[in-house]
Amino acid sequence: MQRNGTNRKKIILDVLPIIMLVLLIVIDQVTKTYVVHLDSNTEWEKTVVIPGFFEFDFIFNTGAAFGFLQNATWGQLFFKILTAVALVLFVAYYVYACKKNYAWAKFSIVIIIAGTLGNFIDRLYYGKVVDFIALIFGEYHFPIFNIADACMTIGIIMLVIHFLFLDNNAIFKKSNKNG
Repeated sequence: MQRNGTNRKKIILDVLPIIMLVLLIVIDQVTKTYVVHLDSNTEWEKTVVIPGFFEFDFIFNTGAAFGFLQNATWGQLFFKILTAVALVLFVAYYVYACKKNYAWAKFSIVIIIAGTLGNFIDRLYYGKVVDFIALIFGEYHFPIFNIADACMTIGIIMLVIHFLFLDNNAIFKKSNKNG
């Protein structure tokens, strides 16, 4: 009976990341498609959700994070190549995390891959990335982003936590010294 529970847990840990990956990409792409559809049918207007903190404000981003290389004509090709290389590396690390049974790292990589693929799909389809989430902190307006960007940020934070605390060679790993 114990063995069945172990097999069930393994199956869940193998299947859940794939379901998560697909779900996150679908949510990202559906929200972006909705925003682009709204913009193409009407004049887009900024939508205030929480005054002074959270808004929807649609832009196309031809650059990278924070508009880096926004006006570089060669930027899109550069980002497509960089994304393809990054995806190969992320998948390789995912396989490594699976072999080491690093569940936390595995889920963090899946979230990063979902975000990376979400923006990659935009670059292939639109030639730029759809951004629409705006956060405001007093007078500071955080750069507009999307769900894929949020996935990448959350995944990277999770991966840092893995390397700092959970990995076999973690910097702040609790030692089991009895003595």
